[in-house]
Formats: sequence, C-alpha cells, structure tokens
Amino acid sequence: MYKVDTDAKQIARLLPKTFTELHLLERFDIQEWIAQSPEILGEDLLMIAKELELPSRIRIDLLAIDRKGNLVIIELKRDESGSAVEWQAIKYASYCSNFLPEDIFSYYARYLESDSDEAQLKIEEFLDEELSSLNQGQRIIMVAREFHSDVASAVLWLRDFEVDIKCVRLRPYMDADSDLFITPDTIIPLPEAKDYVERKEFKRREQKQLTTVRSSFSLEKGDFDDAELERRLRTTLTRLSDLTPRFVQFLEILLSEDRVFGREEVKQKLFERGIGADYSQTGRYLSNISQFLTKKFNLHLRQIITFTSGGPAGETKDDYQLLTGYRHLVQGVLNEWNMQNQPRVESSTPGTVRNA
Repeated sequence: MYKVDTDAKQIARLLPKTFTELHLLERFDIQEWIAQSPEILGEDLLMIAKELELPSRIRIDLLAIDRKGNLVIIELKRDESGSAVEWQAIKYASYCSNFLPEDIFSYYARYLESDSDEAQLKIEEFLDEELSSLNQGQRIIMVAREFHSDVASAVLWLRDFEVDIKCVRLRPYMDADSDLFITPDTIIPLPEAKDYVERKEFKRREQKQLTTVRSSFSLEKGDFDDAELERRLRTTLTRLSDLTPRFVQFLEILLSEDRVFGREEVKQKLFERGIGADYSQTGRYLSNISQFLTKKFNLHLRQIITFTSGGPAGETKDDYQLLTGYRHLVQGVLNEWNMQNQPRVESSTPGTVRNA
C-alpha cells in the first residue's frame, strides 16, 4: 500500500504491520472498530450484541442482523486465523439458530441499554423484509489479518453445501508519521466475482445432485440365461427391505394377466392389496418400485419387465409388462418366496406347527 502526495507527485510505501506488533487487541480494539463501523465488513449490518455469552460459557465476539433478517455471527482473530476457527463459528451459528425473536430483542435491548420494545422497533426499521424473516437463516463472517490455508479450504467446501460463510481480511499499515491505516478485503467470496462464484456454486451443487441421481439410474437390460436370472431374482427377493414384499405384490399383479398394466391400474391393485395406508402413499410406494427397476445393478429385472420411461431419472414410469417368455420362471421363484415367507402359527397338536 502506498500513500500519495498529490502536490509533490510522489508516493510513499506504507509499512505492513501485525496487530501484535502494534499492541492492538482483538477484543478491545478490532472488535470495537467493527462494532462502531460494521460497514468495514463490506455490507450493511445492524450490530445487536457484543461478547454474547452462551450457556456453555463461550462468547460470541459480535452478533449482527443483515437486511434480510439473517443472524450474522462475526468471529474475530487478531492476526492468524488458526486452523479451526471455522468449526468454532459453526458451533456458534448452530446455537444461534435456536434464538427466538424475543431472545434477539432481549440481547439487542441489553446492547442498547434500553428495553425490548425499542429494540424490536429498531430492528423492524432496519429490515428490508417483514419481521417474520428474523433468524430464518444464519450467516458467518470470519475476520483475521491472515487466514490459514486449511480454513480457506474448509470455507470453500462449506459454501458448496450452502453454508453462508465469508472471510474478511483486515490488514494494518503504518506511514512514516506513525499514522495507522486498515484495509479490509473480502477474500471469500471475492466481491468482484461474487455473482459468478455464487452462480458457479449453485451450478456445482445442481450438477452434483444430478450426477448422484443419474449414477444409479440405468435402462440397460440384461442378457442372462434362465439359471442366472433365477439366481439373481432370488437374491433380489431376499433383500431385507420394506420394499421387498411390495415388489413381490407388484410381480404378482403383472403375473395375474399376460398383458400391459398402466401405472394407475397397478397403483389401484396395490392399494387393494393393502400396500399403503392411503392412495397417495400407495403412489409413493409404486414410485419406489419404479426407481428400483432402474437401478444400475437390476439389469435382470429390466430383462424380464418392460415399461415406458420419460428418459432420465425422476421421470414417471408407465405401461408395465412381465414378458411372456419369463412368466413361468418368475412364478416359480415367487412360489418359493411365498412358501418361505408364509406366517406360521401353532397347531392344535402340541409340538407341531402348520401353515397359516
């Protein structure tokens, strides 16, 4: 940084300093500057608490509200951020998420040395949103002269998961007359690229979700012989899952007639068989069965069952049919499953059991 003398047409380099060298303290200096002039953090904030003590006896350096009603937890470090400051801030944000509006009014009243009514009025005047937006979200601003690379990496990762966290670097400089200058720089996200970064973060999350969904989706069909099909189908029906008995009922519906069954017809028949407490739940169960049919590892099911699909994962499936050539094979496996899974009750003769 340079100080400009416009008359002499000269510039003089300012010396970078640390707050430690300057004998400036986190709590009694940096905290006070930000509390008095929160705009140094690059946005319009209403400071509502300072050194707010939590039940665990730890203290939040500064607590503020932004124009949208989010609580903003401000965590300060004098020079080096350390390697775990983000975890500390996350704990604070988690705790603050439980604050009720009355709690916030009370904390702000204490800060103002006033009462809750005045505190509420000032908050209402500050907000661009309705008061109901208060603390619907929490944000974190971390402030330090330098940020450890581990912290920067963690912050970027947290932002991928929609944690609103920001890093502001405060650097002190001194001129030849011992005048002190402070430069604030938002380093994550960079202001010049804020919109670009946020769009990129959103797109990355969207692509990640889509990739996750598509990674398990397939319409590829198997080409197994009958012996392998039987083995795979038996394995499918031995899965310890609530889906298994529902899938058995689905197969029995397709076996009842050698034809195509529409989605609504299958849904109605599942409901009549007691699959689902109500018709909507039956529909959700059928969707689960449809998704199961399109799992990558279920090539054998797509070999014996045909259906129509809108294409990618999430599209509604319809027109289910168990192919004629596999009906006997499937019936045999289902007969085995039903024999093994029939409920058994005590008979009238002691020491023996009979099928229910």
